[in-house]
Amino acid sequence: MKLLLENWRKFLKEEAAAFHGYGMTPQEMSKKGDLPACGEPPELTTGDTAVKNKEHGYYDKQWDAGEKGCPEFTHDKGINSDHKDIHQAIEFLDNIRPDELIAYSRGGAIALAALPSTNYQPRVTFVAPAWKRGWVTDLKNPTYSNGVIIHGTKDDKVPLSHSADLALRTGMKLYIFDGRGHINILKHKLDPESGKLATRKELEKLRGNADEAHP
Repeated sequence: MKLLLENWRKFLKEEAAAFHGYGMTPQEMSKKGDLPACGEPPELTTGDTAVKNKEHGYYDKQWDAGEKGCPEFTHDKGINSDHKDIHQAIEFLDNIRPDELIAYSRGGAIALAALPSTNYQPRVTFVAPAWKRGWVTDLKNPTYSNGVIIHGTKDDKVPLSHSADLALRTGMKLYIFDGRGHINILKHKLDPESGKLATRKELEKLRGNADEAHP
């Protein structure tokens, strides 16, 4: 484990890291190589003899080849803060210390649950964070504020009102992207401020509309 963390730290350095969403791998967070820290780990052997580390999802001895990697989580739902995904997120942040973190969908919920227990506080871009969708059951009142939130108006998986609520609770800015859905919002993960900044009045209206629709 110590060697794994040392190599993780060595090769991530100041690159942005990512916490992936449901049904994804870390590598799928890197479109056209825009998140090289989440690049594909190598298969040092081929076929059936290629073995992944069961705890972290990385190929054994990948660090000997000088490769990189972002955390690979499970896709479990209804977890709590004792789940291995939360522990892995805390370990990653405390030991690797990336300058920036992209936390997408389920990965946003993982980040919000892990960050209060870390000794390191990176700047986070929360991309359509699914913090109210039941992925982490004891995530009731997130407080992390060192970051921004982005969300699309056409997201049919995570309501925009959830991000408005998160922005009001934490003080983080919410940038809204017109016409973007839950997947193609990822195109803006590295340029969050290119969206429209929501005013407090707009945030309250978005949250209020959701409360009226679901009393």
